[in-house]
Amino acid sequence: MSAELPSSTAVAGDGPGAAPAAAPGGPAAVLRGALGTLRTGGFPDLFIAQVVPLGVTFVLTLVSAALLGPERRGVLTFLMTGALLAGALAYGSLHVPVVEDLRRGDRSSLRHGVRLVAGFAGLLATAGVVLVVAGRAASTGDGHPHTVSTGWALLGGALVVCQLFANRVLQGLGRDRAYQVTIVVQSVLYLLAAAAVLATTRSPMLVYGAWALSVVAGLAVASTQLVRHLREHVVVAPAGTPARTWPAFLRSATANNVGSIGQMVMLRADVLVVGVVLGPTAAGVYGIALSLTELALIVPEALALSVFSGRARLSEDSWAGQLRCTVRLNAAVGCLAAVCIAGAAVVLSLGPLSDYRGLVPLVLVVLPGVLFAGYSRVALSALQALGRHSAVATFGVLAVLLSVGYLPGAWLGGTTGTAAVSTAAYVGTALYLRTSLRSALRGGEDR
Repeated sequence: MSAELPSSTAVAGDGPGAAPAAAPGGPAAVLRGALGTLRTGGFPDLFIAQVVPLGVTFVLTLVSAALLGPERRGVLTFLMTGALLAGALAYGSLHVPVVEDLRRGDRSSLRHGVRLVAGFAGLLATAGVVLVVAGRAASTGDGHPHTVSTGWALLGGALVVCQLFANRVLQGLGRDRAYQVTIVVQSVLYLLAAAAVLATTRSPMLVYGAWALSVVAGLAVASTQLVRHLREHVVVAPAGTPARTWPAFLRSATANNVGSIGQMVMLRADVLVVGVVLGPTAAGVYGIALSLTELALIVPEALALSVFSGRARLSEDSWAGQLRCTVRLNAAVGCLAAVCIAGAAVVLSLGPLSDYRGLVPLVLVVLPGVLFAGYSRVALSALQALGRHSAVATFGVLAVLLSVGYLPGAWLGGTTGTAAVSTAAYVGTALYLRTSLRSALRGGEDR
């Protein structure tokens, strides 16, 4: 798994290019509009930055599932998901005010952001060490008690916070190619390191260690590229421009943070709930089902990044036309992806993943929700581009509230119940975002 989580809060840089014109109906016009959308907003680089890590994750998920078995794969799923979720929750969307100020020549938010990220990473690392030490002291067996696993997950989360911040600021400054290179390097290193571990051992902890080393490498590459960019591209702020104060920085980041946190909780918390309530074997099966269905989010994530960047480069009418084309393209690609993923689940359940009982029903239950989640990525990014901070924050709160249903879903319905709650949460939040986006496009007040 990559440390780069799907997050529509990311912003792309101001690049050249015109938006696709809103053409009249008809298959040819729709195709021209779709191709125009793909050419704008740095989509090729952003698409590669999504495909490579998810492709690596998918391959390693299948290989590790076959070699580790459901129980040990469940331990790895718990560790990876915990690290990604902890890092994303601490990180939120701190890059947004940083990028806004760097573009106008104010580096005060960068200093605020670096201090806050360092503080969050330190807290996660400290808590992780305490839990690992306490868990090992209390452990009486050779297994992986939840306390120790949670501690290691928090240590990984500390790395994720730093890596996400560096990557998202780099991409937000328009360095899409550098962002893509960073993600590809990290993904390839993880693939090679994890393959070497799986070829010589069956330890989920060592696979997790290979992933952590790749995150460190990705952080080093991103940080180097970011420092180089800041040295070579000095923007002089207009005379009299005030530096952003610490309270102002926190206020600016809060709304987007709430939206990002809600999205991450809804996306990842169900795996942790399954692992705690139903055990590692169930988490292994459930994690494989999610890994399959999340392939449908590759295109929506890249499209969401493109939608955000387009707002800074295009006129209001052109951007609205691009958004309409993007939504149609996303729906078409999502339906095609759902059919392919369902078929792949059937084939895999009859072959290398035959030990993962109940995989196909889980995939079929989760898939509709993932399609709605794909729309939510694009809609949330559009609302952020329009400055609808209240709607973004409300979405985050709604997502967290709906995610509470994972617990009763797991207790009452096992993995199937959790999957059903997940789909219901995705549908509910997508409907809210659809209503909010329509209101925003009509010029309604931010609520």
